[in-house]
Amino acid sequence: MNILLIGNGFDLAHGLPTRYTDFLEFIKIMKAVNDKELKCDGTINWGGAIEKCILNYHRLPMRIKWEIIAQLKDIWKKGSEEIEELLSLIADNFWLEYFLECPMYQKENWIDFESEISRIIRSIDNDMREKDFDGQIQELTNEYLSDRYLHDGMSRNGFGEWPGICKITYRELRDALLKDLNRLIRILEIYLYSLVARIPCNGILPDVQDICFDKVLSFNYTDTYRKKYDKQGRAEYDFIHGRADAAHTIATNNMVLGIDEYLSAERKDADVEFIAFKKYYQRIYKETGCYYKKWLRELETDNLIGQQKRHDLYIFGHSLDVTDKDVLRDLILHDHVNTTIFYFNKDDFGAKITNLVRVIGQDELIRRTGRDTKTIWFKQQQEYISM
Repeated sequence: MNILLIGNGFDLAHGLPTRYTDFLEFIKIMKAVNDKELKCDGTINWGGAIEKCILNYHRLPMRIKWEIIAQLKDIWKKGSEEIEELLSLIADNFWLEYFLECPMYQKENWIDFESEISRIIRSIDNDMREKDFDGQIQELTNEYLSDRYLHDGMSRNGFGEWPGICKITYRELRDALLKDLNRLIRILEIYLYSLVARIPCNGILPDVQDICFDKVLSFNYTDTYRKKYDKQGRAEYDFIHGRADAAHTIATNNMVLGIDEYLSAERKDADVEFIAFKKYYQRIYKETGCYYKKWLRELETDNLIGQQKRHDLYIFGHSLDVTDKDVLRDLILHDHVNTTIFYFNKDDFGAKITNLVRVIGQDELIRRTGRDTKTIWFKQQQEYISM
């Protein structure tokens, strides 16, 4: 069995704008569509103003900027409701305003994005437990909200349907944050299937092209591998964090974007006020499947009937961050799995080694990279071939 595990680096290697900074740059573009009143009688003024607005956002590559312009023109020309939904979801969204103004905007990883969400949630959790859980926040001061950015964001922007908020219970604050997080996830879904999925990938990754994969475990919301390398539908897929789909609504969206468990073993099963923000809960609630567990059972079945096979796991574009520790350990530490981890450059190589220590431990890493007990190989990825 050949298993491919992919993370966001897989899409980035194909030139797709799937960094969270790319997403936020797109949000800035869409906010400008409204804020700068580039519409006339309900339609976008494409006579230079909107192109100039988009081209001014320097963080996106020029090719991607023109792709976004072309796709937006096409969507708007068709009278799609997606744009109107997008604009309504962007309005008064606390998380968007927070990320656009937060210093961490300079970072580029989804892990950093989720870490900031976690930091905010933990600060509110602590505030709630130090005060009365149902107590009312009378004023936006540090007496009620210890997190400075949360305090400043609420003071400046209001909170969704409560602009200019100054009196609210902690429970209502929690629910407002969750509502805006779900709206944010839906915005990301529209961005991915309306724009990113339409951008052509005119090239191949030789490391992926040359292997016939039976299973694909994707931490991405996109369907890049199937569209590019598996047009015959040979492989079985597990979109463990959900998948962007044009047929979804905000209610049926199954994309997981949340935080890891931060409570102690004594508290995590009892203190569940913020469970809906946690990724394990979202995976269950949104029914993403975790089909890779079935694949592991297939490996065990082979061994039980005496077929002592070695199976190959290839990891491409995943940071090996501890946030996905449970999945990575299940696969990498399986007794009958050989693992090849692709890295982009030496810096990425070093980061992956460091992260893998956090995932499987120093002793396991040393043993599994040793000459006689080797089950893990690191390999520098070949350059993307444009066609």
